[in-house]
Amino acid sequence: MSVSRILVLLVVITLFAQVPVVHQALVWDRLEIQAGQWWRIVTGNLTHTNAIHMMMNLAALFVLVWLHRVYYSSRALIMMFASMMVVIGLVMFMSPFDWYAGLSGVLHGLFVFGVVRDIQNKVPLGWLMLGGVTLKLLYEAYTGGDSMTAELIEAGVAYQAHWAGAAVGLVFALVWKESAGKDSQDIGPRT
Repeated sequence: MSVSRILVLLVVITLFAQVPVVHQALVWDRLEIQAGQWWRIVTGNLTHTNAIHMMMNLAALFVLVWLHRVYYSSRALIMMFASMMVVIGLVMFMSPFDWYAGLSGVLHGLFVFGVVRDIQNKVPLGWLMLGGVTLKLLYEAYTGGDSMTAELIEAGVAYQAHWAGAAVGLVFALVWKESAGKDSQDIGPRT
């Protein structure tokens, strides 16, 4: 399966996850998970609080994958998505949230993965972008997240998910040795 097809599949699943009855069954809900609905640890990442939240996350997903497309193989992308979703879902148990929805933790992980790969490949802006995301993560941890974002998504900013995703992205960038190969080229050549 190509990187483009993985992204299309993720969009279709995310759209389907917004159907109210499906959303209710997939969202990360502490009590439901503790009652045995373990799939919510992963599927909560695919649900969103509202259409604005979903559109922001999906737009960011496409931008990030396009920006660092030379670093993604289908296999790497699937492994990162799965690992990030599991880790984020587990880390959310250490947060004050009883309910969580969103892909932003995964987005932070993809961004960190990409900028660390940029640094490894001597791309000049890599260090600047890594510094920027580090400052953003520190700011969110200190303030609890941006109030404008919280207003748009109609929920608190779960910076714990951002930190968890970023940590998994960093680990993948440091240990994943597979090169992207030709299947990453189906989303356009890197200039």
